Amino acid sequence: MQQIRRKMNSLVDDENADARISSFFSISAILTVVGIIIWTLAPPPDIGPAEGQLAPDIVGEAHSNGAWEEFRLYDYINHSWTKGESGQLIFLQFMDTDCPHCWSDAPKMDDLYTNYGSNGAVAFVTISAGMLSSDHSRGEIVAFQEKGDRDGCYHDERNCQTRDGGIHDWPYVDDLNMRAFKDYDIPGVPFHLLLSPDGTVIWNSGMHGEGDQLHEPASAIQYHLTESV
Repeated sequence: MQQIRRKMNSLVDDENADARISSFFSISAILTVVGIIIWTLAPPPDIGPAEGQLAPDIVGEAHSNGAWEEFRLYDYINHSWTKGESGQLIFLQFMDTDCPHCWSDAPKMDDLYTNYGSNGAVAFVTISAGMLSSDHSRGEIVAFQEKGDRDGCYHDERNCQTRDGGIHDWPYVDDLNMRAFKDYDIPGVPFHLLLSPDGTVIWNSGMHGEGDQLHEPASAIQYHLTESV
C-alpha cells in the first residue's frame, strides 16, 4: 500500500513539474511575441546630421594619447538620457589636414576645448577626412594634431608643426576613406556639430549662417549648456 502511495505521489510531482515547465515555455513564447510586436511597431530612429536627428554612428580608429585605438561615437552616447538630466555634450569637428580654413580653425578649437572640454562639460572629437586631392596619411593626421615636425599639411605646402594653436588633447578619428564624411553629408570643411548626451544633433553649423546668433560654435555650446540641456 505504501509503495502504491509513493508511486502516486511521484506521479503527482512529475505532473506538477511538467506543468511548471509548460508554463515557463508558454510565458517565454508570449514574451517573445510581445517583444517582436513592440520592435515591429516602434518607429525606426530618425538618423541624420540635421538638427533633431540622431547623429550617425562613427566607427573606426582614433589617435589619442599617443596611440591609435578603436573608436565608436555611440560609446560616448547615453541613449537613456532625457532632457533636464545632467550629461556631457559632444562636439564634432570635420576637417582635412590640407585645408587652409582648417588650419585657421585649429586655434579656435584650442579655445573651445579650453573653455568647455577641459572641464568635462563637452567631449571633443575631430574627424580627419581625406577630402582634398592631395596626399594624406595617418602620420600627417598625428602631426597636425600634435604639431609634429612633418611636411605635407596645408595643401602639402607647410610643415604641420607651424600651424597656430597648441597640441590637441582629444581624439582624432581617421576618416581618410571618407565614410563618416559621406554619412554626415558634409558640404565642406571645417564643419561642426553639437550633440546632446543622447546623440541627438542640437546644432549643425551649416544651418546657422552669418548673422545668426548661433553661428559661432562657442555661442552654440554656451547656449545649449545653459538653455537647452
